[in-house]
Amino acid sequence: MQKKNKKIYITSNVSIDYFFFLCKILKGLGYDVKPIYLISESTYRVSSKSFNFKKLYLRIQMYFFYPIYILILGLLSDKSSIFIVSSNTFFAPFLMNIILKLKGNKIIHMLYDLYPDAIEVAGLINPNSFISKKIGLLTSYSLKECSGTIFLGDYLRRHAESRWGKCRQSEVIDISTDLTLFDDQISRHSSNEVIKLHYGGQLGNLHDANSIISLVKSLYSSDISENIEFNFTISGSKADYLRKALVNYPIKIFSTMKSLEWRNYIKNFDIGIVSLTPGGATVCLPSKTYAMMAGGLAILAITPKWSDLATLITKNQAGWVFDNSGNEDFPKEYSKNNTHYYEPTKSNKEIVSPIIDKLRFLIKNREYLFQIRENSFKNIRKNYNEYSLSRKWERFIEKI
Repeated sequence: MQKKNKKIYITSNVSIDYFFFLCKILKGLGYDVKPIYLISESTYRVSSKSFNFKKLYLRIQMYFFYPIYILILGLLSDKSSIFIVSSNTFFAPFLMNIILKLKGNKIIHMLYDLYPDAIEVAGLINPNSFISKKIGLLTSYSLKECSGTIFLGDYLRRHAESRWGKCRQSEVIDISTDLTLFDDQISRHSSNEVIKLHYGGQLGNLHDANSIISLVKSLYSSDISENIEFNFTISGSKADYLRKALVNYPIKIFSTMKSLEWRNYIKNFDIGIVSLTPGGATVCLPSKTYAMMAGGLAILAITPKWSDLATLITKNQAGWVFDNSGNEDFPKEYSKNNTHYYEPTKSNKEIVSPIIDKLRFLIKNREYLFQIRENSFKNIRKNYNEYSLSRKWERFIEKI
């Protein structure tokens, strides 16, 4: 393959950070890369918070204009080109493959979120309903017929294939983040400062907002309340829910920031909070985790211990996992009768009490906390850097 002659189109309805990072990775390998998107990240954040025509128009752009746009560009493209199509418009990989395979294009399905599972977990449709089955047919087709599928974790691949069928070809490649955009040294905070916890990014139906709310309330009625500070920069369907639930508590809650501003902002914090409900853990992996690791935060993850998120944290000794799923023997294969895992099965006390005990320990052992922050900071640079990711992408593209 002559890379300089190989055109790769990378498509996403919104121009989020890891979309541009993937473009950078493939350009570094010598491919002729063309990014395709319709909506800027800043426009998306403003419009998604609206409750009027702006939000309606955003959905029209994402689910109508965007697929038409990429399809037209696909039809005009050279037949030897490759399209990496993200699943953030869930039917886009199906649409691109069914049309462009006729002219010999290769379609790589970049599976960020799994559908219909994601909207089942969000409570918008019932599992195994008529709508679920019809959307599932699109996913089954994309997995089987696209030239290849990229997953964000081993568990996500196992779950998707057990429910919707085996992929034609697949690989697990982490999202990671562009490490060159972060400082090359970790900031050390004074031992007499309060421990600062930060939640940044989306707080939606796939995230465990209830456990986070319970944690804040429990901590501020505990003996360590004066040693802890919470800070949120959030958007998403559960953002207002969290604001209302914690209105009487001394925490800071802001809207999400531009990426550059946020990267400078997190230098002030010690611990980054990430969360997924058990159902959410079967369909996605929060990309913000990699960015918080790159910024030198230890990660406090509220997620099932069998999840890809938990594996990321434990494998890199980057923080602590607090299991919100009481299902010790979680099935390796999907069953239509096994939907009880969608919500946390442990009580709030069972989830939150171990977190408070850990924070109590960290207050007295600040050097240990800094060591975990260093692990997070160093291991993402060691294991998820541009070179290691580019090797995986190069092998996969050459294979298809």
